[in-house]
Amino acid sequence: MSLTSILQVGLSGVLASENALQTVSNNIANENTPSYVSETAILSENASQPKAYGSLGAGVGTQSVQRNFSSYAENQVFNATSLAAAFSGQTNTLGTLSSLFPVGSTQSGLPAAIQAFFASVQTLSTNPSSIPDRQSVLSQAGSLSAQYQNATINISNTQTSLVQQMQQSVSTINGLSTQLASINQEILKTPKGTQVSNSLLDQQSAALASLAGQVGISTIQQPNGTLIVATKSGATLVDGTQSLRLRVQTGGTYQQAGQANIVYQPTGQVLTSKITGGQLGGAITAQQQVNTIQLQFGLLAQGIAAVTNTQQAQGVDLNGNIGQPMFAVSGPQVFPAESNLGSAIVSAKITDLSTTPPTTFTLEYNGSQWNVTNNSTGSTTAMTASGGQLAFGGMAVGISGTPATGDSYLVNPVGSTAGSFRVVMTNPNQVAAAAPYVASAGSLQNGGLINTNAGTETLSSGIVLAPSGSAVSGAAVIASGFFGQPLTVTFSGGTQFNVTTSGGAFVASGIWSTSGTTALEVRYPSNSLASGSAFVFSWGGGAPASGDAFTLSSGAPGSNANAVAMSQATSLPALSEGTLNQFTANMSNSYGNLLQGVNQGAAVAQTTLTQAKTALSNISGVNLNAEAALVVSYTQAYQAASAVIQTSNTLFQNLLQAI
Repeated sequence: MSLTSILQVGLSGVLASENALQTVSNNIANENTPSYVSETAILSENASQPKAYGSLGAGVGTQSVQRNFSSYAENQVFNATSLAAAFSGQTNTLGTLSSLFPVGSTQSGLPAAIQAFFASVQTLSTNPSSIPDRQSVLSQAGSLSAQYQNATINISNTQTSLVQQMQQSVSTINGLSTQLASINQEILKTPKGTQVSNSLLDQQSAALASLAGQVGISTIQQPNGTLIVATKSGATLVDGTQSLRLRVQTGGTYQQAGQANIVYQPTGQVLTSKITGGQLGGAITAQQQVNTIQLQFGLLAQGIAAVTNTQQAQGVDLNGNIGQPMFAVSGPQVFPAESNLGSAIVSAKITDLSTTPPTTFTLEYNGSQWNVTNNSTGSTTAMTASGGQLAFGGMAVGISGTPATGDSYLVNPVGSTAGSFRVVMTNPNQVAAAAPYVASAGSLQNGGLINTNAGTETLSSGIVLAPSGSAVSGAAVIASGFFGQPLTVTFSGGTQFNVTTSGGAFVASGIWSTSGTTALEVRYPSNSLASGSAFVFSWGGGAPASGDAFTLSSGAPGSNANAVAMSQATSLPALSEGTLNQFTANMSNSYGNLLQGVNQGAAVAQTTLTQAKTALSNISGVNLNAEAALVVSYTQAYQAASAVIQTSNTLFQNLLQAI
């Protein structure tokens, strides 16, 4: 080997050590830089010089500076990041509604307000003529209404916030997609045969990590080094140097307040149901969860108004007038799709609240029939309008005008109801605490009740029943036009009795059979919420005598029968899930289970993310202890190679002096 060769070998060692030291120094400098991937200088032996006696080494060269990278480990982090971000968004959203559903407690929130209202009615039943107790009923009704208004504002604000989150997330996604397309463009500028800049690949990883925090993604490495980036459902966001945008359709397909769709801008396809993961996927899932809560609130408001107002109509107020509604709520809402081309107008009203589910329905016209889809179950039923009417979900849906094929409508049975739930009664005298009639033995004579009955028969206190359609055999049926008038029942002889007004006008007649059978049915007025029902008296026991009489007079002001019934109305079947008590408990339990599930999911997702980051860090992270050891090693190698160069120089100088 010549002195020149010795010099070249030493110089190669110095240069290789310099490159290695620079690589290690860069690692140390970027130890805290997010998304930085540590690098390793790959050194390789230069080709030996063949000689007759063997081969002589030609030193060392830097083959490449390699990123310590694993696409599998990185993808695991991306997936875990998307999942954790989605659960985090749901947890935060559901947490804002916690005051509405105090899990495991009825001491606050909506359950407490409902309980307090019906408890005030129970208190009134102990003294039905008490004005302060009547005022307390209206005060508690107002508190219940206020609770609903506050809840509605909370839900509405949450929905609006979610739409804003979607808008912000989509804006971030579009920005990151543009950035990744630009990085692809820079990658394509890399000269052929030259390694792509590690810092450029680090920028790509950082952008992908941020994108994964916004939405679940998949990546495909192309032969030219660029990446195709798509959502988990396959919507391409980045293809080469082109970025493809998403947009937010505020109001959604049916232009509803607090709703939004995610639209794929290149095709106009709605992706809302297909987006998963990240802040965007979490916001979409949370929107669905909040919508369900809103529907439950609306259905419960309908139930409270229905049972209270119906019970009001079955009794009479302090002045003996038939009870009037205490609460008012709005009915179903129908939203036409923005893309509809026909002239059809669709309306809906609830006909049977007990079969109305807490869900929305989609109506789509196929040219001859309407496809009705339950949006909770996904089941679809083809229906033909009869007389411009459809019936489903406890509703009568009216259709007028001409629909175009493909036109669709969203029917929301109760979703907007909670916000419209309000008290319409202001006069405490109007609380219908009394039964419409009380039965007394005897007849009215000279302004007083005189009982000269010789028989032992009695009349029950009376209950409200829905007649089967035909009157019970022997019972006297009093038409609704006589409702509220004082009536007299008189046995004319044997088992026959007549019903007359206080002025003696004949009303109806009946035949007594045995005790316990129905005696009279007093039909409620057709314009009342109790229409179709009757106030029914039964024979109590014993036997009548000719001339025996019974007087039916107004239960006001002293009767408490209707107040007692109203206080117990929460235990009567009223909704699709049973009683108001059952429905309220199910709402709270459902929310509690949902929140618990989301919190558990968030904890698991965070653990998975931590593990995935640790695994990636073990591959790509900077280990300062290891790097410090490499600094020592490469420094020693540099010094040794420098000594070789110094020795070569000394030998060369000695040779020159010897010549």
